[in-house]
Order: sequence, then structure tokens, then C-alpha cells
Amino acid sequence: MRQSHKETFAQELNRKLFSVDFHDFLEKESQLNDIEMSREFHISVRDVQSLRKRLKP
Repeated sequence: MRQSHKETFAQELNRKLFSVDFHDFLEKESQLNDIEMSREFHISVRDVQSLRKRLKP
């Protein structure tokens, strides 16, 4: 099935939310606190908290 450029772009955005690799984020989530995570991924503490909220149902 063919995808348009717009669909491909939308999927890429979903994969890299806040430019963070979710697999790496999940591995480090249990080990690091919010400040350490923000320094590790070069994002703000608020972004880390937002990502954690999105991961919890």
C-alpha cells in the first residue's frame, strides 16, 4: 500500500515525540528522576513529566 508524503511525515512525528527515543526513555524511567531525565535527553522537566503522563493509562 502506498503512503503519501503527509502520512509518512505524521508517522515520523509520532515516533519521535519531543525528539526522544521511547525505548531509551522507558529503560531509564525507572532509574532516573525527572531532573536527571531532562539532562539525559536534553529536554525540559515539564516535557519529562508530560511524557510520563502519556505513558500511564
